[in-house]
Amino acid sequence: MVYLPQLSTRAEYIFTLLLRDLMGVEMILTDRREEYFSYTGPRLEYAPESSGEGIFIRSCGLLMEKSVNPQTLELFTFKNYPAFFPVHDDRSAFPFDMFAAAFYMVTRYEEYLSFIPDRFGRFRASDSIATAGNFLTIPVVNLWTDLLNNHIRVAYPSIQFREKNFRFIPTIDIDHAYAYKQRTFIRTLSGYGKSLMEGNLKKLAHRTNVLLGLQKDPNDQYDFIREIHRRAGLNPLYFVLFANYGRDDNNVTLSGRTFHRLLRSLDDSGTMGIHPSLTSGKHPKVLHSEIRGLSKVLGHEIATSRQHFLKVTFPGSYHNLIRHGITDDYSLGYASNPGFRAGIADPFPFFDLVSNRSEPLMLHPVALMDVTLKDYFKLSPEEAILLSRSFVDTIKAVKGEFVSVWHNESFDETGRWEGWRKVYEDLLSYTSGMRKIE
Repeated sequence: MVYLPQLSTRAEYIFTLLLRDLMGVEMILTDRREEYFSYTGPRLEYAPESSGEGIFIRSCGLLMEKSVNPQTLELFTFKNYPAFFPVHDDRSAFPFDMFAAAFYMVTRYEEYLSFIPDRFGRFRASDSIATAGNFLTIPVVNLWTDLLNNHIRVAYPSIQFREKNFRFIPTIDIDHAYAYKQRTFIRTLSGYGKSLMEGNLKKLAHRTNVLLGLQKDPNDQYDFIREIHRRAGLNPLYFVLFANYGRDDNNVTLSGRTFHRLLRSLDDSGTMGIHPSLTSGKHPKVLHSEIRGLSKVLGHEIATSRQHFLKVTFPGSYHNLIRHGITDDYSLGYASNPGFRAGIADPFPFFDLVSNRSEPLMLHPVALMDVTLKDYFKLSPEEAILLSRSFVDTIKAVKGEFVSVWHNESFDETGRWEGWRKVYEDLLSYTSGMRKIE
């Protein structure tokens, strides 16, 4: 039983997430002191002052607030773990309000405040509290929960916890289904013109051979993608950009029969989700046409999504998804950095700080992306393998959910991704025990 002098939707949300969802323990929240004092089972008191009964954690007040305000975040270390929202009370089990800190992280509180966006309008990793505290690569919410878990076990040895298991969710983004095929005559002509202006005769010849059916399109890596996941016993999630042509939204022609057959075949071997365009973020009604179009091709409703370029704005992006029936989103990560944007390695419900309520949308944090490793961090394939393994180890240690992001074009061994297939092969081998394809 958890006692709070005053109940709030914020408190209910974060206690449910940490105690029930992460720790696997049943709980009762109450603001009735007599009910708390008469309870004979394990007790936890979350309040400004201690009554002397049960485990006491001093609150800092954030969970009782109803608006979004700039917070003074004093970073320090407790038992080698980063912490903030310190409390100064010897009776408190911990010297910081871990529930407020966890709430701040998973709700992305700092992203509701004013910030200077990057060129895509995204919140920068460099502006985050996680970067300031040097813990972006650490799932601090899981670690704080483990601290609490251990404390409760010592105080109440008979308490029962439900065990979690490590999960690996491989996801593939299809921004450009084909490099040369399934494009309009004008775009094809433009591609030829660009190659001629650059003097790139090799690319010009390659495009011609693909269009004549003499060579395979370099982005057509789907047989390999299906086979490698089949061998690993995994069903990947595919997120396809099903949007009209725009500056940054430039997949193939949406009406192409070859494109439609591809999407249906991938949906048979995995799960197909929508990859909402950048345009849909500026014009919310566009999302409806994108989801409706993909749903019509596949013959079923769409329930999963990942924003193009991981472009998320709080709370608008998520409200737009909820209105269109999306139940699970896989966008919460940084393109520029691997790590834990929300400080957690588990899925969790979206909480809107404006309305102060939990919403029917599960957020699945992204830990690692191919483009991050190659283009932002400039790693070699060998270096990328080592970093990928370290993230797997980190998430396995907290029995969390590891979501990786790869692109169909990243498996092309003849272009700029030459040598990178082995990075993904090693990732699947390391997480699932799959033998590498010889």
